[in-house]
Amino acid sequence: MGERRKAKRYEVALPLQVCTGANRPTDFHTAQLRDISRTGIFFHSPTLMQTGATMELTFALPGEKSRGTSVLVRASAKVLRVNTVDADSQPIYGVAAIIDRLDFVRPVANHAAA
Repeated sequence: MGERRKAKRYEVALPLQVCTGANRPTDFHTAQLRDISRTGIFFHSPTLMQTGATMELTFALPGEKSRGTSVLVRASAKVLRVNTVDADSQPIYGVAAIIDRLDFVRPVANHAAA
């Protein structure tokens, strides 16, 4: 079977905050981002997620070394598939999701007078 992805994937290893649940209070947990494209995302999660579930994702992309600022990324996504990556003492799940919306929150420069 050939490659079916529509967009180039970029491998990354960044912490990812996952917010699920339509009810208040919402459920948050931390996961590990593994790869991303403009249309999809794959991460490792300690929490089992259901196919079709919607979620809000937040992570920080590191900035240029000279500037030292990072860019906060917020995304809305829907779980496409889930598989068990490691079932040792505590299971880890691989979650593939389709990105519905992707927003970049630029850092605000602080130019306060001293």
